[in-house]
Amino acid sequence: MALTWLLGYVLAAGLLWGGLSKHNKLRASSKQLSTVVGAFVLLLMVAITLDDLFHWWSKFPKELIGGIGILIILERSVRVVRARSLGGALLLDLGRIPLQDMIINLFAGVGLAWIAVMDIVGIVQIPHWAFRDISLQILGLSISYAVLIQGLSRRRLMEHGVFFGTGFSPWEGIVSFGWEKESATSSTLVLHKRTAIPVLHFMALSVKTELTGAVEEVLHQHSITRSEEGLKTAE
Repeated sequence: MALTWLLGYVLAAGLLWGGLSKHNKLRASSKQLSTVVGAFVLLLMVAITLDDLFHWWSKFPKELIGGIGILIILERSVRVVRARSLGGALLLDLGRIPLQDMIINLFAGVGLAWIAVMDIVGIVQIPHWAFRDISLQILGLSISYAVLIQGLSRRRLMEHGVFFGTGFSPWEGIVSFGWEKESATSSTLVLHKRTAIPVLHFMALSVKTELTGAVEEVLHQHSITRSEEGLKTAE
C-alpha cells in the first residue's frame, strides 16, 4: 500500500511538472491535459491519505456532493445561454472539435451517464433511500453533461469574444496567440489569457488549415498579437 501511495504521488508530480514547466517541449494542449490530470490525481491521493489517517469519508456529508453536481448542471446551462447572448454577432464559425475528439467525448459522456443512471435506478428501488445515497451518481451526471456539451458545441469567434464548448472568453482577457502544427489539414490555435491560475492561462482550439488566415485577421482586428513563446507556426 505504501508503494502504491508513493507511485501515485510521483505520478501526480510528474504530470504537474509536465503541464506547468516551461522547460519541456510538449504542445500547449498536451500541457493543459497533463496539468488537469495531475491535479486530479494529486487531489485523489490526498483524499485517500486523509481518509486512511482520519476516516473522514464515512463522516463526510455526502449531500454536498449531490448539491455540487446539481449546481454544475445549472451553471453550465446558464453559461451556454449567457455566453451566446454576450458574444454578439458571429465573426467566424470554427465548427465543432475534431471528429476523433468528438467521438471520445460522446463515448465518455454517454458511458458515464449510463452508469450513473443505472446506479440511481437500482438505489431508488431500495426502501428508505435518501438523497445522500445518489449524490455521487448526480455528480457523475453533471460531469457527463459538461463533457457532452463540450463535444457537441460549435466554437465561434464572436463580436465580443471567443465561444468554446461551455465557456466564453472576452477579447479583453486574451493577451496573445500562437499556432502549433497538428496535421496537414489542421493546426492548434493557442490563445494566452490573463489569469492567475496556471492551468487556465491559455486555451487550445483545433482550426482547419483553410481558416487560419481568417482567424488571424479577426485576432488582429482585436489587437491580439502573435506570441513568441516558442510556439510553432502553422505554416
